[in-house]
Amino acid sequence: MDKKGNITIKYLQSYLAKKDDADRRRSKEDPDHYFIKLVEEVGELARARVRGNRHATGSEDLKGSVEEELYDVLYYTLMVANENGVDLEKWIPLKEEISNRRYPCGVTFDPEGNSIK
Repeated sequence: MDKKGNITIKYLQSYLAKKDDADRRRSKEDPDHYFIKLVEEVGELARARVRGNRHATGSEDLKGSVEEELYDVLYYTLMVANENGVDLEKWIPLKEEISNRRYPCGVTFDPEGNSIK
């Protein structure tokens, strides 16, 4: 757990796109592969929560933890976005604007300002 840094959605989407390009056989075999994996990982996250596998403390006990399953859900969400040509960093602010109008919470979404108000 020593590796720290700022991981942006754009970086992770680009990284996963390159990783996918290196191994396109999976999605060519089944065009719904990443969507099906996303649904499967959501189920595994639910199972981890029900079992009480709440927190990993390091790589040795990551398997089956909520942390592992959350990353898997994020991974496959980004892969589905990539397959559909969706730049999430472009669409997240718009979705937040719409959500905040419908459900005002008093918190401003301002990633450029690097602060939460």
